[in-house]
Amino acid sequence: MDSNTLLLLVSMALFVGFVANHLFAKYRAPDVLFLILFGVLLGPGITGMIDGGMASQITQFTTYVAAVALSVIMLQAGMDLKIKDVVKSFNRALIFTLIAFFVSTGVIALVCKLTMNWSLGESLLMGVILAGTSGAIVIPLIKALNVSTEVKTMLTLEAALTDVLVIGGAMAIMAVMASGNADLVAVGTDVFIAFLVSSILGVVGGIIWLRVLKHIGQNLSYMVTLAFMLLLFSLAELTVGLGGGAMTALMFGLTMGNSDSLPSAIQRRVDYCCDPRIIDFHDEISFFVRTFFFIYLGLVLSTTALSPVDILAGVVVFNVIVLGRIAVSNTVGKLMFEDLRDRAALLFMMPRGLAAAVVASIPLSMGVVSVQVGNMIGAITAVVILLTTCLASIGAFIIEKRVGRDERPCDCTAHDADAIR
Repeated sequence: MDSNTLLLLVSMALFVGFVANHLFAKYRAPDVLFLILFGVLLGPGITGMIDGGMASQITQFTTYVAAVALSVIMLQAGMDLKIKDVVKSFNRALIFTLIAFFVSTGVIALVCKLTMNWSLGESLLMGVILAGTSGAIVIPLIKALNVSTEVKTMLTLEAALTDVLVIGGAMAIMAVMASGNADLVAVGTDVFIAFLVSSILGVVGGIIWLRVLKHIGQNLSYMVTLAFMLLLFSLAELTVGLGGGAMTALMFGLTMGNSDSLPSAIQRRVDYCCDPRIIDFHDEISFFVRTFFFIYLGLVLSTTALSPVDILAGVVVFNVIVLGRIAVSNTVGKLMFEDLRDRAALLFMMPRGLAAAVVASIPLSMGVVSVQVGNMIGAITAVVILLTTCLASIGAFIIEKRVGRDERPCDCTAHDADAIR
């Protein structure tokens, strides 16, 4: 591909992203699907603008693209949240997340054990890989929906929490499969420490960076802030393992976006509020990253070799995930939210994504599963990511156009109202 063709593709991608974003904002049309479809169209199977050889080379960067997209989107999510909303929703978010996670793990493992005759370890591994939601997909979708602030906060926290659960749980199961020894207390302790350390790193990093911004001024303040966030993200991934970076980026963004609402003792020491232009400019960067991430996802999916058996297995697993989510949203969700639209958001916002895609490639490389099972894990994961993303995108349209809202004051923020308009 020459430079002119590359620039043409970049220009087309940005225009497609803008149009898709506009259609979503105005009509709640499934913009994610448009972007994924555009990526598929670029692939070797249809237009061939990106041929098979180049597509194979590009897909090797999935882990890196996923990390960048997740860090940028989680930073934006943290900046958009309010501390009081996080404090108010955290307990319920944790309860809902854990129940939804273990229900999904259980039903997926049961289906894999009964229908594919996998071992218990292989079945549980598949269950854990596909039990968490994706912040890179959930957060952009939920941000513009006319649902309560509390359910937006809960779904954002669920996406951040399940990244650690998916990666930590999957690595623990693979360690057990490799060694034959299980220590549930140690696994639980490791996951808790990962949450704690990554959260503290994000908050402390945010406070330190506010002090730094006070002295360096506004010149290029956004770019160095982005650089510092990426540094914290990397440190979290290195210290607590894969998955910690998402929570760190979220908490760093929460601290930066709420610099005027921090405890008075901290405010006196920091004596600085985050420049609103940093938050506004990050919205532009998030649009750029999000657009190319979903187009990239479509390109990756277009190069994934799937047999009829793989597709059938993926569809079956997708259906049990949906059934499990319906059960949780109609029981636990109903106890937490009376509004039908809020409960619909809890149901539909269950797309699988980054963490699942990254972890699905590890079992085969570690040698803890056979080649056949390892390939099926990757194929099933690809099918489930596509189907759950489609369902979430269509669900966002249904929530806005079809699901009624109880007659009570909307607690959407002014920012949310502007996004909806």
